[in-house]
Amino acid sequence: MRKYGILTGKILGILALGFTLSFSRDKKKRIQLHQKCDRLWYTIDRKKLCEVLKRLRLNNFLIFEKQKDGSEKARLTLSGKTHALRYQFNNLNIKIPRHWDKKWRIVLFDIPEEKRKIRDALRKKLKKLGFLEFQKSVFIFPYSCADEINFIINFFDIYDNVYYLEAPISPDSQFRKRFKLN
Repeated sequence: MRKYGILTGKILGILALGFTLSFSRDKKKRIQLHQKCDRLWYTIDRKKLCEVLKRLRLNNFLIFEKQKDGSEKARLTLSGKTHALRYQFNNLNIKIPRHWDKKWRIVLFDIPEEKRKIRDALRKKLKKLGFLEFQKSVFIFPYSCADEINFIINFFDIYDNVYYLEAPISPDSQFRKRFKLN
């Protein structure tokens, strides 16, 4: 994605949000996606937008479809969706609430040796998101992150190998200290 730049990533992100929105059944999630899309949309210079859309079309990431009313609709190709997902994956982060609900989020995985690269990439991503490695295949985090973990699981296509739990841990004083919780 670096090859195409931040603006291209934003545009692919906007188009992918439309795609993601179509799969969301949760009304609150749809509203959040709309707001995120609006924030991205208003940060884009219109002249640069046209240049990037042209480049995306030339690289076969985007196609334009004529509508009955004469307007054009931009739609991501499979290749464009792949790049958009990669952009979303690279920019994934977890919102930290003001107050901790005293539950620990535990990610457990057992990924076979033939998927070693995916297993290593998963470990790297969890560490980047702020998870604490409890054991080689057990990571903990204090805040809700089910959506983010599901996104990662689907991105890597490892849903049969990864488990997400929310539970209290006792004793947890060393974990509280690590995450600076009271």
